[in-house]
Amino acid sequence: SNSDKRLPPPSLHSLALSLSPSLRAAKDRPWCALPAVLCSGRRMRMRGFRERSAKCKTERNENEIATSAWSVRRQASNMRGVALLCVCVLALCLQGAEGVAKLPATETPTFAELSDLRGRSRHIAVITTASLPWMTGTAVNPLLRAVYLEKRREHHEVSLVIPWVSTEDQKKIFGGTVFQEQAAQASWVRSWVKKYLGYSTHIRILFYHGAYMPEFGSIFPTGDVTASIPEGERDVAILEEPEHLTWTHLGDKWCEAFNFVVGVVHTNYINYALNDHQTVLPLRPVRAAILATLNDWCCRAYCHRVIKLSDAVPSFPNSITCNIHGVRSNFIEIGVTKIRSSIFGYPRFSKGLYFIGKALWSKGYRQLFHNLKEYRRMKGANLEVDVYGSGPDEMLIKDEVQKEGLAWTFCGPVDHASPAIHDYKVMINPSLSDVVCTTTAEALAMGKFVVCADHPSNEFFKTFRNCFVYSTMKEFVLCLNHALAADPAPLTDNDRYRLSWEAATERLYDSVYSGSRRKRKHAVDRILADVHCKLASWRLLRDWVPLGPDAARRDGAEATEETLLLRVKRDLLAVSMLSFSFLTVAALALSNSLTDSSESNGNPAAPAPRTLPRAPRGAATVPTLAPRQPLALFPSQSA
Repeated sequence: SNSDKRLPPPSLHSLALSLSPSLRAAKDRPWCALPAVLCSGRRMRMRGFRERSAKCKTERNENEIATSAWSVRRQASNMRGVALLCVCVLALCLQGAEGVAKLPATETPTFAELSDLRGRSRHIAVITTASLPWMTGTAVNPLLRAVYLEKRREHHEVSLVIPWVSTEDQKKIFGGTVFQEQAAQASWVRSWVKKYLGYSTHIRILFYHGAYMPEFGSIFPTGDVTASIPEGERDVAILEEPEHLTWTHLGDKWCEAFNFVVGVVHTNYINYALNDHQTVLPLRPVRAAILATLNDWCCRAYCHRVIKLSDAVPSFPNSITCNIHGVRSNFIEIGVTKIRSSIFGYPRFSKGLYFIGKALWSKGYRQLFHNLKEYRRMKGANLEVDVYGSGPDEMLIKDEVQKEGLAWTFCGPVDHASPAIHDYKVMINPSLSDVVCTTTAEALAMGKFVVCADHPSNEFFKTFRNCFVYSTMKEFVLCLNHALAADPAPLTDNDRYRLSWEAATERLYDSVYSGSRRKRKHAVDRILADVHCKLASWRLLRDWVPLGPDAARRDGAEATEETLLLRVKRDLLAVSMLSFSFLTVAALALSNSLTDSSESNGNPAAPAPRTLPRAPRGAATVPTLAPRQPLALFPSQSA
C-alpha cells in the first residue's frame, strides 16, 4: 500500500536482468524472460555439480594418499614386530640351559603388609617341638592355636607341623601309646580335639623327622623342617620354641623360605640350665651363658618377630611381650557350673589344696616343698596336698617328701579338666621356672583360688580377683589361710573372655603385626644366619663322635636301625655341644661390631603405626575389655 511507502514487487523482467547479463538486451521483449531464467538455473546447477565433482575428486585423492601412507606405516610396524619376535626367539635359543628370562620383579611388600593377619586368608604353618599324646605345653598349646586360627573369619589355611619319632622314643614319651604310621597319630590328634573341644577340625597335620634326647628331655629335628611344608604354602610360619627348632637347623633359612616368621618363646632354658641338678655346679653358669647367646643368635637370624609370653625370659631382638595363650572352652564351662550353689546346700568346693605339674624339681616342686615345710614350722599344721603329675624326678621327690614327713598324696598324671579336679578350691603354683603357667589360667577359668609367687610369669594373672600373689613366706601363709577360709568370687564375662582362646588369638594378631616399612632383614641378621648354617653343617663338628657315619663301615658291619638312631642322637649331641661354643664366640663378636655399623650406616627403623590394622568394613569386631585390677591383700602389693 502507499501508506507504508513500500516499493512495488519487482517485475519478472527486472528479476531476469539481475539473474543473467545476457538478458539485458531483452528489455523490449519481456515474454522471453521465463526461458532465460530456466536456462540460467540449469547453468547454475551444472556449475555447482562441476564444483562438487572437483571437490570430491580432490578429497578422494587425499583419502587415497592418506590410505597409502597408513598402509606403509602398518607394513613398517608389522616388519618391526616380526623383527622383534625374531630377536626374542633368537635370545631364547641362545640362552638355552640358563632358563627363561625373568620378568621384571614386582614391588616387594613390606614387613607391615606381610605381618597383617587380619582381613584376608593366609597360609599359616604352626611348627612345634612336641605332639600329643605327650601332654606337655608345647604339644597342647600349638595345637589349640592352630585349631582356633582355622576357625577365624579370615578362613586361614592352617597346617600343624609336629615331630615324628621312632617307636622306641614313642614308648618313652607317649606313655605306652605307639603309632606305626603317621596317619594313625594324626587321627589320634583329631579325635582328641573332637573329645575336648566338642567339634572337629580341618587343619592339615604334617610331620618332620625327629629324635628324643633324654639328656635334654626334648625332641630335636633330624632333617630340614622347612621341607615338610610345600613351597606354594610357605607364607607365614609360627615357630613354637624358635630357639629349640633352630639350634641344629641345617635346611633352608627360615626367613628366606617363608614370607614372615614368628617365634613364640615358651621355655626359660636359662633357668633350667642354672638349676639342672644333673650338671656339675661350676659348669651351670657356663652352660647358661652359652645357651643364652645361642638363643639370641638363632632368634635374631631366623625370626622376623619374637613373642615372649612373659618377661620371665630374656629379651630378644624384634621381641614383644604378650600372653597369647588361652584355655579350652570346657574349663570355662566348668567355672560357670561352679557359680551356682547346690540346691541341697552343699558347698561349691568340697576339697582343699592341690598341685599339678610335671614331676621335675624345677617345675615348682622345690619351692612347694620349702614353703609347706615353713608353713608347718610357723603354724604348726601339716597341710594335706594332692599332687598330680609324673616325670623323671618323681621318685626323688617322693623320697624327699617321705623323709620330711609332709602330707603329700601323689595321684599320678591326670588331665586338668578331669572330674577329679572339679571339687578342689585352691591351687598352689610356686613355680619360678615357667614362662606362663597354663595350669594357672585353667584353674582360674574353673573358678578356683590360685596362690602363686610374685614372678614375671604371673603378671597376666595378677589382674584376676581370685589370684593371690606372695613375695615372702609371711605373705604365703596369709594368702593360703585366706584362700582356705574364703569362697572364690564368680568370674565376670570380661574375665572369661580374657582367658579364652578367642581373646588369645586377637592378642596374637596384635603381637605379630609389625609397623616396619623394611622389605628384608638387616644385613647383620643375614650374616648371622649364614654363619650359623655354615658352622652347624661342618663335618668336623658332626663326625667327631666315635659312632660317626662311617663307624659301621669301618667295623665291617651293616648299620642297623638302632645304630642309625644312636648315630643321629650322637650327631645332635655333637652339634649341641661343640658348635655351641664356636657359635657363642662368633655371635658375641658379630653382634657387637655389626650392630653398631648397621645402626650408623643402615636403614633406620620405621616408626610404629599409631593404630593396628582393623578388619574390613562390615566384619565382626571384638570389643576391647579393660583388665580387672587385682585384689590387694597387702599394702605393699601393687596392681
